Amino acid sequence: MLLLGAGDLLGPPLRQDGLTVRPPREFRLARMDLFHGTRVIGVGSKEGAARYLSAALMDGDAEDASTMLVSVIEEPLRLGPNARDDAANVVMKHLRDELGLEFTLERADVVSGSAARVEVRGSVREGAQLRKVLVALYAGDSRRAVVLFSVPSGRWDGLVPALTESLESMRVDQAAGPSKSLSIAFAVLVGAALLASVGVWRRRLARRAAAQA
Repeated sequence: MLLLGAGDLLGPPLRQDGLTVRPPREFRLARMDLFHGTRVIGVGSKEGAARYLSAALMDGDAEDASTMLVSVIEEPLRLGPNARDDAANVVMKHLRDELGLEFTLERADVVSGSAARVEVRGSVREGAQLRKVLVALYAGDSRRAVVLFSVPSGRWDGLVPALTESLESMRVDQAAGPSKSLSIAFAVLVGAALLASVGVWRRRLARRAAAQA
């Protein structure tokens, strides 16, 4: 019954760049140009390690849409005794220093099993909107994945079960390499994916204003 319930929460598998993950049922691939310039971060990433945004998904077009970003780093990550604190600190620092957003940390956990990862949960506020942020940094012997969910706070509780099941579904092929299509990759910084989704809203509003002018 648990397996059947999980199946109801998730959509079909997304297979890309050596990753396989099942997004929440309502999430669909978004236009990648909306996420051009996405900033990413990492825990212990080395200079020169290949890193890229692999997929961007959203569950709608309105400003209260939720976002799922999947990134790949061609570098290992091992979950040592300090993994939880390191991940929480680097997420907070990136949001504050790179994006100018105050991140309120709620919890950070190491999750063991076939989809071993560190999860960092918290919230950011942009104007009147409060958004919950969940970042999952996956362990890997030669390459690793990072998943970011950004969800309006009013929709968070209803989506948590699907987000959790989706994160559990992640599998990373350690022998795979980046696809050639990513040679036109986006401007990125170091490491694992973290997007301030508010940037997408700002671009949409700017485009609407320009169209109405």
